[in-house]
Amino acid sequence: MSHILIADTPEGAVALQRILKGHECVVVTTLREAEQRLEAEVYDLIIAGLHFDDSQMFEFIREVKKSRKNAGKPIICFSTRATQMSRVMHESLEHSTRALGAWMYLAEHSCNVYQDPDAELRRIMERCFTEESRKDIQQQRLVIERQREELQKLRQLLQGQDWTPEMQEYLDGLQRDLELLLKEITRLHSAATVEGASVVASRDLKDRVSNKVTTTENSMTNTEETQAVTEDKQSVEESELAAKEVIKQEAGELKQRNQPKKKKSDL
Repeated sequence: MSHILIADTPEGAVALQRILKGHECVVVTTLREAEQRLEAEVYDLIIAGLHFDDSQMFEFIREVKKSRKNAGKPIICFSTRATQMSRVMHESLEHSTRALGAWMYLAEHSCNVYQDPDAELRRIMERCFTEESRKDIQQQRLVIERQREELQKLRQLLQGQDWTPEMQEYLDGLQRDLELLLKEITRLHSAATVEGASVVASRDLKDRVSNKVTTTENSMTNTEETQAVTEDKQSVEESELAAKEVIKQEAGELKQRNQPKKKKSDL
């Protein structure tokens, strides 16, 4: 269940709440109230109605982009009124709202050709959730990739030093850090697989949004595949380092055992 802010007329909000059944929706009908909500809570998605507060949708989008807590959250612009003007200006509205940073512009009437328009619109909006989740997962994987690089650099530096028990203790700590990172990578990879599967299922239904976001989704898939290759490469390098560390440890321990013990007269 997602936390969604709906900024629309009372009639439009009712329609959106019906479409988004199952999600937690907060409704605002004035720009002032919207500004207060944007500063009070964090939302997963923000929906801006075309006729919100005497057609202040564009001003509302600007307020979202300026807000401290929700500036980076996805915005869907929506029209529940099928007026002649909204039909004629559909393409212009789409370009204008995207230019301001919205994910896309949707008109309820455009989905009325489907057997279940509400389900169609809900799936389109949920594609937006999926895209945001994938972005977040990719960012987390990138952070872990950099952390693994730093661990590798430390281990490579230690390769040039003489082995000591203290060094081994330090290496063991680095290995534990690495194991935690690998567990997190496994979790993120599973999450990415689930999100990707939901996109595939939606595409198979050939909804309207496919033509709008498929290019972005394809790019995200390419990024995920590249990340997977990098992660595999890092795993190989880590295995090679681990093998060298074992050899170094064994040689160091053997050297210590073979050192002559100091006589009491030498003390």
